[in-house]
Amino acid sequence: MDHKIELKDVGHYFDTPHGRISLFDKLSLSFSGGSTHAIVGPSGVGKSSLLSLAAGLELPRLGEIIFTCDGEQISPVKLRQRSGFVFQQFHLMQELDAIGNIALPLRLNGNKQAYDIAREWLKKINLDDRANHKPTQLSGGEQQRVAIARAFVSNPAFIFADEPTGNLDEATSNNVADLMFDFAKETGSALIIVTHSSALAERADNCFALSEAHLEKIK
Repeated sequence: MDHKIELKDVGHYFDTPHGRISLFDKLSLSFSGGSTHAIVGPSGVGKSSLLSLAAGLELPRLGEIIFTCDGEQISPVKLRQRSGFVFQQFHLMQELDAIGNIALPLRLNGNKQAYDIAREWLKKINLDDRANHKPTQLSGGEQQRVAIARAFVSNPAFIFADEPTGNLDEATSNNVADLMFDFAKETGSALIIVTHSSALAERADNCFALSEAHLEKIK
């Protein structure tokens, strides 16, 4: 897959009434399509901000980020249209049932087979018997499986996952991790995960450790 995100000498900070909070400076790395990537490090060093920059949700204060899909440089808006997202808090639409949540990205793009495709993804995550259950009727692990199917359903170039197992027990975390890595391999999507879990990070092709103002490739 000729997809890539390149961060070049990127710096990021926040200005507050009490002064400037600097997260990192002159940070350079790249995420390639068809590969899995993990970002680890202690709380507060800017892992989620780094993920947000890579996803085109924020602009860096310094440096530049180049987004490439199918060999063509694209804008952050175009990148977001080619991306899927998985969050710690699931972020499912509470008024929609499981199949409705999975079908939503396809419906927004005018796909007339949205529900048929969503039903196939429900089978992949072993929740086809919960198609008409709302998020409040699903366990945390089931909600995250629905969120993962929703992220992958439109065959995105990139999947961004922020602490996707942070609210789950070990057995459920392993199941969720299996799904993400299997689907990434199946679809060719680049999977980029921020995690505190060393077991989850170990499964990635590449692993980056972020500490105060410093990034190191450890795998």
